[in-house]
Amino acid sequence: MPGQSDKKPSKRSFSGSHQRSWLWGHHAVTETIRAGKWPILEVFTTQEAFEPTAELLQAQGQQAVPIAIVSANRLEQLVRSSEHQSIVARLGPFPYLTMKQLLSDLRTAINSMTPGDTSGQHLRVSLPPLVVVCDRIQDAFNFGAILRCCDGAAAFGVIVSDKCQAEVTPHVARSSSGAVNYVPIARTDDLIEAVRLVKQLGSQVVAADSNATTRIWKTELQELTTLIVGSEAHGIHPNLLAMSDHRVCVPMLGRVTSLNAAVATGILLYEIRRQQSQSNDTRQVD
Repeated sequence: MPGQSDKKPSKRSFSGSHQRSWLWGHHAVTETIRAGKWPILEVFTTQEAFEPTAELLQAQGQQAVPIAIVSANRLEQLVRSSEHQSIVARLGPFPYLTMKQLLSDLRTAINSMTPGDTSGQHLRVSLPPLVVVCDRIQDAFNFGAILRCCDGAAAFGVIVSDKCQAEVTPHVARSSSGAVNYVPIARTDDLIEAVRLVKQLGSQVVAADSNATTRIWKTELQELTTLIVGSEAHGIHPNLLAMSDHRVCVPMLGRVTSLNAAVATGILLYEIRRQQSQSNDTRQVD
């Protein structure tokens, strides 16, 4: 049952920090409720926002989630922001996949692909599963934006390390515009081994390397592909670069010599999908 309360919690309730535990904003919270992927521990709303929130939770089979009706000022205290839009959710740990789970799903997807097949993750055409490996992306804004690009390009999944990598937090969820709820994300303690296992399934590995001399549009990318993107500070680890089949760059035609990691990732993903779409159209005609 919802309760009216403006009582301040003890410092203990903020142990996860507001960036790690609290998600706010109408779109971000309702998208997370609809997806039903990320555990919601508690919802705080104003009286005005209560009814629509309760109806949505019930519609998604999550009516057991406690709802507290509080003032707008209390919401601002909880998240330390006035941009809460009358709704806040306290979340549990993000449900990462294991590499075993992602590889099993990837193997199934590869084996089930046939020319002209229109099944699969929100794909309107049959395209090879596209995997993205993030190597030490530490900025939460960049990581969230990369996930948003992955969702837009219907990437099959994302692989991240459990070290020196931004975690999936509500902050990342907001910058991804909710894409964290739909892009499978696997976390591993060994990115090199993860890439080796993906290669064993027949995927070519493409490294986004600003020092490369091969432009992205000069590379054949029609088949099963895994894209590695690295941090802006350090790039891709040399051992991962050594495993790549192609090192490509985004041509810089102006005076600035590099792009934001998320922007570069979006360009690369859509060039891969452009080539794969053309190849798919040719196969269907044949």
